[in-house]
Amino acid sequence: MPDVALLIDWENVYYTMRQHTEGPLPSTLSILQAILTKAAEHGPVRVKLAIFGQEVAAQDETLLMSLEFTGIEPIAVAQRMSGRLLKGRSDAVLITRAMKLLYKDRPDLDTWFIVSGDRDLNALCKALKDEDKHVYLVAGDQSLANELRESPYLRDDVFLLEDLIPQARWTRTGTGLRTDDTQADRAERAERTERGDRERSDGRSRRGGRGRGGRTRVAVAARPAPTVPAVVPTADPESEKEQRRLAVLLLDQLVALRAPAMKRSDFVSSIVPLSEKEASTVLEQRIDAGVQQGHVVAKAFGRSRAKANLLIRPSMTSPLVAETFFHLVRVLRRIETVTADARRVPAVEAVLDPLSRADQPGGIARGRTARRLLLETLFSIAEVRGAIMTEQVMREGDQITMCWLAEGHPLVDYARRPSAPVVHLFNFVHSTRAKDDTSGWVNAALFAELLARVEGDRIDTTLRSAVERGVMRSQEHGRRAGYVLEPTHVEARSVLGEFELLNGQQAAAPAPDASRPAPIEELEAVTPAGDVPASGEVPAADEAPATADGVARKRTRRGSRGGRGRRGGRGRSPKAAS
Repeated sequence: MPDVALLIDWENVYYTMRQHTEGPLPSTLSILQAILTKAAEHGPVRVKLAIFGQEVAAQDETLLMSLEFTGIEPIAVAQRMSGRLLKGRSDAVLITRAMKLLYKDRPDLDTWFIVSGDRDLNALCKALKDEDKHVYLVAGDQSLANELRESPYLRDDVFLLEDLIPQARWTRTGTGLRTDDTQADRAERAERTERGDRERSDGRSRRGGRGRGGRTRVAVAARPAPTVPAVVPTADPESEKEQRRLAVLLLDQLVALRAPAMKRSDFVSSIVPLSEKEASTVLEQRIDAGVQQGHVVAKAFGRSRAKANLLIRPSMTSPLVAETFFHLVRVLRRIETVTADARRVPAVEAVLDPLSRADQPGGIARGRTARRLLLETLFSIAEVRGAIMTEQVMREGDQITMCWLAEGHPLVDYARRPSAPVVHLFNFVHSTRAKDDTSGWVNAALFAELLARVEGDRIDTTLRSAVERGVMRSQEHGRRAGYVLEPTHVEARSVLGEFELLNGQQAAAPAPDASRPAPIEELEAVTPAGDVPASGEVPAADEAPATADGVARKRTRRGSRGGRGRRGGRGRSPKAAS
């Protein structure tokens, strides 16, 4: 598939969403994901740019966070000069960057997605078409210039924001349109055109000939609601952000299935539709990089050594995985705490800002800036996975992102377990220590530092309840109070990988150990439980078990020299004489 360039005039999208919708808006991340997904349908997106004014960035507090998560390069444009607010500068920057890519940096790009509907882009579209490029426009129905709508030689197709973002409540009669908006008199002009077409049609029918007729209008066809795949290529598979996302994806699937591991092929097919070849390739590359870096454990089971049949699971001893899961639980439990008295809370003010102020010992994300970036990444991952619900509201002229938890989501239920924050804190602290440190002791002051903003007033109750249930025990080192985890406790095991225990009871049949292949005896035909005699005697190995009709059932063994159904083999004792 050809490479794709995506150029977004975010100022155009921002004002289109504000002027032609009513009620709360979708989050900035969901809007960017919808646009990026539509572009990815035409090929791998190699160049991703978003141009916006500083005034818009100041009003949208999650814009930079969403751009960083999706891998889109932000380009801020100064909008004020000598105290005056300048408009239209984003279009000039977009055209300049596009010309540089077209003629100098990336002339090999074959497909161009331009997210804007301004008529200033006519010259850019014509230059792209002159170079035999495929040009697609993404814009709102009421903010798309007539020159771009009615000129098929300037673009190959148009995708409407109303179809890409159906969850927004769009209004077909916009209010407060900009003075340079070409759709101000759209309804009146459409009525005049329709009346003229009717008159020309009547004239042709009276004359009995075809007639010249009017100019054919190219209508923008309605688009179905998009299906956003779970994986959109945003960064290198080996990057820290992509490995954190892979760990959360694995955790989400395993917790939902209540399984300690799952087949690699089943994991890929459950995350990415089979039609999304590019996304499947990216996910496979992430898994390979995770196995090489030690973040993912992949082991063969049985006789199969195929790559697709490997059982994979996150490595809880990996410092990156331990830090990711601990802070993910912190984010989800923080939202659970602050939404106890309110249905929704501001994402930045009530969740990200308080959590980023807590200090942590060691870890990969060192410093407040790195921790804030980690929390923003995990918040975005949880939002994409559907564990966190978001919407945007206007408050005192600013666009505020509100958030709350999705009831019944596997990640939410997993984070709500009473022992989840305590057990993951132990696992995170131990992953940052030296390998020869096996004491397992954690200072009590660290619990107050990392969990006080998460649990709130429940911090003392949470720690005391964990001690009473036997998840951990109190232990002093000198004059310092602390705790030691009981790793064999059922709650600790269920949180740290044995997800089959999350239902509160152990599974009836223990899961097979994926670390060693199944023995030969397990692959042979066995006697059903209903065929065991009442006396409890087991038939001899050389006797064929009988079926319900009393007829001896043929035994099938896998010999050392043959396949299924063959008898004999080296090392077999001869049958006893009857």
